[in-house]
Amino acid sequence: MKPWSQVVTPHSDIRTGKLDESVFAADLSDVVAERGPLEYRDAVSFFRKTYPTRGLAGLLSAVLRRLSGKGNGEAVIQIQTPFGGGKTHSLIALYHLIKHWQELKGSQVEAEILAKTEVRGIPEAAVVSFVGTAADVLKGRTPWGEIAGQLGCYELLKSHDTKRLAPGKDLLHQLLASKPTLILMDEVVEYAVKAKEFRDQAVAFFQELTETVKVLPQVALVVTLPSSAPYGEDGERALHELQQVFRRVESIKTPVEGEEIYEVIRRRLFEDIGDPQEARQTVDAFFEMYQRLGDDVSKEVREPAYRKRMLKAYPFHPELIDVLFERWSTYPDFQRTRGVLRLLANLVGELYQSRHQAPLILPAHINLSNPAVRGEFLRHIGNEFQGVIVSDIDGPNAKAERIDRELGSEYARFGVATGLARAIFFASFSGSERRGVGIQRLRLATVQPGMPPAIIGDALRRLEDELWYLHVEGGVYQFSNQPNLNRVIVEKEEAVKPEQITEEIKARTEKHAGNKFRVTLWPRTSQDLPDTKELKLAIFSPEYTWPSEETSALAGELLEKCGQKFRAYKNTLLLLVADEGDLANTRQNVKRYLAYRAIADDKALMRQLSGENKKALENKIKDIEGSIDHQLLSTYRHLLKAEDQRVQALDLGLPTVGIKVSLADRVYEYLEGEGRLLRKISPRCILQKALTADEKEKSLSEVYECFLKYPNLPLVESKEVLFEGIVQGCQEGIFGLQLADQVFFKQIIDLKQLDDEAILVREPKEKQPEAQGETLVKTTPSSAVRETSEVPAYPGIAAAKTVRAYFLKAVIPWDKFSDFVRGVVTPLRQEGAETRLEVSLEAKAEDGIKQTTLDQKVKETLSQIGAEVLEEKGK
Repeated sequence: MKPWSQVVTPHSDIRTGKLDESVFAADLSDVVAERGPLEYRDAVSFFRKTYPTRGLAGLLSAVLRRLSGKGNGEAVIQIQTPFGGGKTHSLIALYHLIKHWQELKGSQVEAEILAKTEVRGIPEAAVVSFVGTAADVLKGRTPWGEIAGQLGCYELLKSHDTKRLAPGKDLLHQLLASKPTLILMDEVVEYAVKAKEFRDQAVAFFQELTETVKVLPQVALVVTLPSSAPYGEDGERALHELQQVFRRVESIKTPVEGEEIYEVIRRRLFEDIGDPQEARQTVDAFFEMYQRLGDDVSKEVREPAYRKRMLKAYPFHPELIDVLFERWSTYPDFQRTRGVLRLLANLVGELYQSRHQAPLILPAHINLSNPAVRGEFLRHIGNEFQGVIVSDIDGPNAKAERIDRELGSEYARFGVATGLARAIFFASFSGSERRGVGIQRLRLATVQPGMPPAIIGDALRRLEDELWYLHVEGGVYQFSNQPNLNRVIVEKEEAVKPEQITEEIKARTEKHAGNKFRVTLWPRTSQDLPDTKELKLAIFSPEYTWPSEETSALAGELLEKCGQKFRAYKNTLLLLVADEGDLANTRQNVKRYLAYRAIADDKALMRQLSGENKKALENKIKDIEGSIDHQLLSTYRHLLKAEDQRVQALDLGLPTVGIKVSLADRVYEYLEGEGRLLRKISPRCILQKALTADEKEKSLSEVYECFLKYPNLPLVESKEVLFEGIVQGCQEGIFGLQLADQVFFKQIIDLKQLDDEAILVREPKEKQPEAQGETLVKTTPSSAVRETSEVPAYPGIAAAKTVRAYFLKAVIPWDKFSDFVRGVVTPLRQEGAETRLEVSLEAKAEDGIKQTTLDQKVKETLSQIGAEVLEEKGK
């Protein structure tokens, strides 16, 4: 498909940006006086830009038959349409056809007119006109005086004219009977309103005129009446009286009907519509797309008849023109065809100059930041909507444009959010009760071939969540000048104080702190944390974040001191601190939650909200509560502990989505997974870590104290864990154990026999010759405790069977992945294995996976955990 701007050519004034809007405001009096735009003054130019609709052709045919004295042409014809519906244009067509038929003779215009009207030639006749808006009620001639003057017979009606008295039928018969005559009368209702002093005489004249014309075989009267009255009660009264006069003898003609408006618009705006094959190609692509979309668009647009409508409307999408006529033309002062042409001319001019790349002009392409286009709309709905446009739809700071930028290149390329907002605005107004637009017609107004249909839903949800003046009721979208729930939320957010946010975060953190350790909240000084042997977790207040010097200083003090004394059991204290960046996001979410709650608690405000807004608020509260709880787990992810006279910072990483755990549970699982906290300890680790090379023995209380005091050692869950390892070591002959005066070696000991006074003996006298194997235990900041070379130290103890490498390929249930890491990956790492994990993921969803989920969650998580993406694709 080619862009429409490369196929069609607008008229020169439109494509050069020099449009004079008066070319769409036809005035019969200007044409008669030979002034105004050339497009109206010159007969050939006028007909070249005029599409001969069935209604117009019928009108011309009827008048020509009447004037020729042959056939059965109507004597009195009324043209009745809304303002701007083509009434005056029809009168000008009649004027040029009869007045300037010699200029048209032999031209293609004449041939086209004769073919459409099915007459053999254009008769010679007099043409007289009266335009109510041009006539001077006080000093000018009356309608009868004007007609007599133009026919060269003013003296016949001079006295009646000056006295403002209507002539009788005999005088009118004498005036009109001498030759074929066409009488054109425009804006007669306005004249009747102005002529208050002699309105009865004016109405009587029209009565006599219609009766006279009726009996004269070669005289035709064509008069225009609006479909609704101007000027209030006076206008209503005048219109009613004139309708009563003309109704008895008239034949009503409508110049433009149905789909003819498409060709009228094309003829008036474009000098060349381009290669028909290009139009067919574009329309076929759209039509095939609608078939694929199925019920996502209305059944009507999937019918062959709609394809024909699209061809007629090209380069416009029918939806654009249909909404203009169905909605906007119902405003009394929109002027129907004239208003539509004026608006579309400005739209086409701007898009053409910018070399618009879309294949059709859609409602989504109506640029409301263009003053001419915006002004045309505001003229009918009020300047208060200027703020709505600037805030939500079009402009450098408009929320829809910001959403396009944030959603990514695919959205920005098509301007999806902005296009949707424009289309909603376009369908939001009407002079009747029909306002707003549903999702099916929104797709029609926005989607084009090559655009992924799924992105419409994503963008629409963002618009619902963020725009201030967009209202949604029963699936119908509409802009209003009244703020929506989003704006109310913003106002409530502005009222939330920082200390309220902090208190809410503290309350939620306390609720989710857990009890896996002895938990202390918001420590300020080292005295807040006792120097005991139990494992302790201190959670910092939200005002302390990592990384920061203030947090580092407080952490150093807490880990080193307990009041005035140095802390003895440094390896029992853990500190949990919020991430600086994530906390800012959490605070924003909490602020919004508090705003939601403020609205829900405001009974007066809740009474003003619609049922749909109340339901939306309820859902927002439910969604954000779960979001905040998960976000707290992610925010409090920096774990600080003592290490070699400094503070070591560990990152817990991102929590698993959908898993509900406490902060303490999360710390515990992380430390266990990394081999830093042991629920089971190997005898060799005890020997290596608790005894120096020259120590032959050490009491169990001293061994236990080593694990409590020295940060380079792993944490043990409890004393029982240590004692179980010692019992195992004694049984396996890794070391001996002295209880009172007895030394146990390679013997089973009851755990209950152990106490703090028992002594661990490195080399008991019963020990056999030293074995060749050795155990290497090593702790690094980023790895678990590792044991290698498990060679039996004593005869009779069989060596454990080992493998040098292990490979596994398995399908893991998605909700068991954390168990897989804990039960498979972690034990292998504890064995010292260099582990490489390659994940193959296939995700399918019948309704599609949101692009925002991929961009903001999946890809962001992969980036944060440092994943190397080997292959990635979506379809």
